[in-house]
Amino acid sequence: MSDVTIIAPHAIYPVQRADRKSTIRGRLDEPMWNQAARTTRFVSSSSGGVAFFDTQAAVSWDEEALYVAAWLEEHDVWTTGQARRGLTWQENTFEVFIASEGALYQLSVNPAGDVEELLFIWKDAYQAGGRYDVPDLNLAQCRPAVVGGDGGPHHRRGQRWLFDNWSMEGLQCAARVSGDLNERHDLDEDWTVEIALPWRGLVHLLDDETSPAAGDRLRMALARNQIIDQRQQRFSTCWSWHAAGDAGLYAPEAYPVVELRP
Repeated sequence: MSDVTIIAPHAIYPVQRADRKSTIRGRLDEPMWNQAARTTRFVSSSSGGVAFFDTQAAVSWDEEALYVAAWLEEHDVWTTGQARRGLTWQENTFEVFIASEGALYQLSVNPAGDVEELLFIWKDAYQAGGRYDVPDLNLAQCRPAVVGGDGGPHHRRGQRWLFDNWSMEGLQCAARVSGDLNERHDLDEDWTVEIALPWRGLVHLLDDETSPAAGDRLRMALARNQIIDQRQQRFSTCWSWHAAGDAGLYAPEAYPVVELRP
């Protein structure tokens, strides 16, 4: 770690172009990840205070995809096995949020490699014949929920359509546990996540609809949902790269900015 560049969320995060492709398998000993700058240690999403376990991430890219890796310290790596209920997935997960002017994407990956995806489209950005009026976001067929009205997350911009059955084309995710998954009495070391988000699948999340190039910028938040299991009680907490505060992780204007570099 001593020779790895560490980038704070208030700075522009330089996303270096990958020299060689990595096979998405959750192993982060590939050259791409040895060279990529890491984020600072995640903090409490709400307060900015110290998080109990160390969590860091890194991002890379090439002409085909945006890549994300995460290192998650954990001495007891386990999964709850619970299904998602609306916006909530009561599970230990690594989270990626990517926002454009009109859309917000949330990807959640647990230690078993299970994936959940959510896509939000601002109502004021969804215009007849516009960029979001396309078959995979057809309102009549997809029947998305509405958030920001009676139910959160709320935002001063107004309501959003929530497409909770949308899946990104070509998405690849893998998780790897250093230890024994769901063996609650064993001492584990950590778990890692590796993700490939193809540019063709990110078409709704790119303000510039041309192919990404060096110099382009994205708003991206990275977070970790952690279930604290004290046997007598169980509750969840959230750690993230940036301190989201009261606005929470669904306020994209506060996200860190990443910049594609040559």
